[in-house]
Amino acid sequence: MSRNLWTGEVSYAGPMAEPQKIFAVQYNYVPGLGDQRDVHRAAHREFLGSLGTAMVAAGAYVDDPTAALLLVKSDAAESVRDLLAGDPFQQHGLISSTDVHEWSCAVGDQAAALRGNGA
Repeated sequence: MSRNLWTGEVSYAGPMAEPQKIFAVQYNYVPGLGDQRDVHRAAHREFLGSLGTAMVAAGAYVDDPTAALLLVKSDAAESVRDLLAGDPFQQHGLISSTDVHEWSCAVGDQAAALRGNGA
């Protein structure tokens, strides 16, 4: 993409890829296995970090230790589920359910960047 500094006109060198969707994922943890999550936490975080730009953000709820929120870029909810199947928390049976919802970032200081149409 280039912008003419005099006219403000934007031109694209080639076809633009469709922006990927963002999915809000809630992990619901199996009750009573906090110690096991602690054992696998480093591998879990390493896995999430290895997802690169597909992983927008992730973290536990401060006021609810039974769940966590992840924001993931992908083309489809099923692809998100497939991607997260490699998470050590999933592989060790520490997650009771995974809720995946397509999410729209409508407003906020990072909204344009998250939607893929701004920096």
